[in-house]
Amino acid sequence: MLSYKNRADAIRALRAGEIDTVLTGLDTFPFAEEGIQLSESLVHSWPVLVTSLSNVMGPLQSPQSTRIAVVEGYPGADFIHEAFPNAEIANYASYQEALNSVITGQNRWFMGDSLTTSTWLSQEFSLALSTVKYWPSPQKMSHFLFLPAQERLLNIINSTINAIDENQHGQIAQSMIDKGNLSFLLEPLNLTPREKQWLKTNKTLRVIINPWFAPYTMADNNQEVRGIVGDILNLISLQTGLQYETVVVNSHEDMLSEMKKGNWHIVQAATYDLSLQNALSFTHPFITTQFVTVVRKEDAQAIALKAGAHVAISADHPLLMQMKARHPDIHWQEVENASVALNLVATGKVDAAISNQLTARYLSEHYYPDRLTWLPLPEVQPAAISFAVPRSEPELRQILDKALDDIPQKEVLQIVGKWVRLPDVQIDTWELYNRPFYLVATLATLLVVSTLLWVLYLARQVRRRKESQRLLVIEKNKAQKANEEKRNFLSHMSHEIRTPVSAIVGFLELLQNSTTNLSPEDKTSVDHAVTASRSLLKLIGEILDLEKIESGLQEVMPKWVHVDAILKEKVLLFTALAAQKGIGLRYDSHLDPKEAMQLDPQMLGQVLMNLIGNAVKFTRHGHVQVSAKKLNHTLVISVNDTGPGISGEEQKSLFMPFSQGKMGEFHRGSGLGLAITKALMKQMGGTIDLQSELNQGTSVTLSLPVQISYDALTEVVETEPSPPPFIGKALRVLITDDHPSSRLLLKRQLASLGIAADEAKNGEEALRYLQQDRYDLLITDLNMPVMDGIALTREVRRFDSDLPIWGLTATAQQHERERCLAAGMTDCLFKPITLAQISGLLAGVSQTNGGAFDEKRLAVLAQGNRGLMLAALHDAQRENRHDLEAARVAARDEDYPSVKYHIHRLNGTAQLLGINEVITIAQMLEERLPDAVSAAELFDVLNRIESSLNKLDQAIEKFQQ
Repeated sequence: MLSYKNRADAIRALRAGEIDTVLTGLDTFPFAEEGIQLSESLVHSWPVLVTSLSNVMGPLQSPQSTRIAVVEGYPGADFIHEAFPNAEIANYASYQEALNSVITGQNRWFMGDSLTTSTWLSQEFSLALSTVKYWPSPQKMSHFLFLPAQERLLNIINSTINAIDENQHGQIAQSMIDKGNLSFLLEPLNLTPREKQWLKTNKTLRVIINPWFAPYTMADNNQEVRGIVGDILNLISLQTGLQYETVVVNSHEDMLSEMKKGNWHIVQAATYDLSLQNALSFTHPFITTQFVTVVRKEDAQAIALKAGAHVAISADHPLLMQMKARHPDIHWQEVENASVALNLVATGKVDAAISNQLTARYLSEHYYPDRLTWLPLPEVQPAAISFAVPRSEPELRQILDKALDDIPQKEVLQIVGKWVRLPDVQIDTWELYNRPFYLVATLATLLVVSTLLWVLYLARQVRRRKESQRLLVIEKNKAQKANEEKRNFLSHMSHEIRTPVSAIVGFLELLQNSTTNLSPEDKTSVDHAVTASRSLLKLIGEILDLEKIESGLQEVMPKWVHVDAILKEKVLLFTALAAQKGIGLRYDSHLDPKEAMQLDPQMLGQVLMNLIGNAVKFTRHGHVQVSAKKLNHTLVISVNDTGPGISGEEQKSLFMPFSQGKMGEFHRGSGLGLAITKALMKQMGGTIDLQSELNQGTSVTLSLPVQISYDALTEVVETEPSPPPFIGKALRVLITDDHPSSRLLLKRQLASLGIAADEAKNGEEALRYLQQDRYDLLITDLNMPVMDGIALTREVRRFDSDLPIWGLTATAQQHERERCLAAGMTDCLFKPITLAQISGLLAGVSQTNGGAFDEKRLAVLAQGNRGLMLAALHDAQRENRHDLEAARVAARDEDYPSVKYHIHRLNGTAQLLGINEVITIAQMLEERLPDAVSAAELFDVLNRIESSLNKLDQAIEKFQQ
């Protein structure tokens, strides 16, 4: 046996007498070349349709747009467009590549020849793909090729091929494939002349099915029969050329009604029943399965069919009369079908149900996993599943018998196993339970009609009442509209007030820190002004918080944190105030400091600040105690004080917005704190409970469900340490803001730090400055006329990817920060910004190595070994570049989960080495993947990451010198 690279080389060798014959591959059209003779076909293969397990119930023909993979143009486009007229066909060079494209979602379907496809499915893709349909043509065949002088050898080969029967063909194919073996089709059915004539006359059979008889019969969106019966009818079609028209019914009564009309040929898979022999004729059974009793798992040890038990059984079950006669002391409940029967068992409405094992297994595993089990039903014959046909069509029954007998039992078992094990195939159960609904609806309608007759004499009063209701609705709508307008106005004004008040706070801070000698009275006045302005900002913040919560824009962002550390931090913030008032402030913790919990630390922190702040504020004598403990998976935090207490009447309205108790009248406050606290706890899935009596103090208890871990990577609790003072080179700063007061404030704050700044009143003007000169930092407001801060940043990033850009906004919300970072800003700051904040941030801008990596953290990791530090940096950059390139490839292929995976890896490396710029960009992108980012924006962010890595390379070079 010799092997050649291509057919042309093999034919040349045959003509040269170097070989005796050539065996072709699978061809759609027989080989035709002058002087070459073909043997009988040795191998046959049929067109097959394959899809992913999740798409098995997809329509097998559809005018919708879809993608289909093929190999080397088989089958042709004309054939494919008969079933899928608007299909986009993707041609591949290999079966492995084409089938893999269906798994990855690049294509929805695959079409190929059955023999090669089944081989690949058996060996590589059995757990991911499934065959859904075969067609009788165009077939692919393989032949031996001979020269005319070898006619004797040709005759010997033909005789040998003709001597191979279908069983031998099946055994040969079975060595390569374990399912989809169609070798039984090679020999035609042994039909009588009458049967052949019947087939010529009847090309299309009308098949009645109930789609709820899973897994035997189901229906797709085109109402075509699917399931076990659908696959077997497909094989019968290959044997006989028959086509099918599906008649879908939804109940046993509907099926009987359809059968009485006549003009039908096959009834779905039915259990052989002697009582129906006079009306129907049954084919040979193609599946045999045990009858079983289905019970709940916890009742598996009990006797299912004991006296007094309630047992469900379908009204058309072949064992119905037999079981009633054998067990007269059982309460039998006749139901529509097995699905309804098992549902009654699962919901505890009956004790057991009678079904066959295959149906019980399918329904249990797909709808009631780990809830139901079944026991063999003794003393009854197994269920023989077959087709039912009219007794007036004996030729049809005989044709079906011969076709069913010809299908190998192994192939039937493979079909059964396929449908029972498919993970994502379920049926819509509405039709199973709609009859009781319609019955109740009918009774309700009758009741309504009778009631209307009774109230006719009240028509005049009803009309008057409706008119009153109409007027009430109009007034209600007016009130709602006014309330909505009030809320919008309040939110807008709060935003507008924050900007000038932030400027006031900033100027007062400059005045406090100025070297000008103020008189004691003036200094006191400035201090009071600072306190008042900060109180006003706090009030505006609370109003915005409440608006955000009530409008549903507040999002819970759970993270792994050490709650004990958060509590210690919040208690520490009020220690000085408590000492000033002469009261005790204690923290009693029963939490494991190493135990991490998953919750929203920002929301919990805001709740604690409100509660501890209220307790310290209203307590004049005694103490405030904060305690925490964990009960199972619930975090319980209590804040107890010895303050004046709250009366029962005041407690009723305490959690309402703008509500205060009598003691609150003596303290400044908005009355929003507790309303916000309650709303935040509700959003986190927790509860808040307040217990208080006058002159006895108050106790507030928070209960919050949490997940717990000792291994999770936790967020570091930020205690807001004082940032280092700015000491560095002189920087050139450009300020962009449409408010003159805001520009003046920033300019003076920078001047106090020894930095001179230029000003621009909108983004367009700032862009001209940046294009004409070089700056070390751009500080820009977000909301400006002509060109806002977001648009300015995007324009700057087109020609300068390294310039630090700070965004300033009066809208202190997380989505604003995300919007800034997505546009390319280095940071987003919320007004008012203090001198300490500016000083700390400027220290980062002026670092000699640009803050590319955290040298101190790296030194700790490498134990001070400079060689190890360099090796770690080079290894990290190599991995970073690899992940960035892999992310680009995945982005081009629109494989966004893979993009997220590589960005996550890159983010982890950056966090390990303190590469802050990469952390900021990667973390923002990772949170938005895989769905909330456009392709153009994704590539823009990847370019920014590459720019950051380039800067890191420069920093590493400098560090190495």
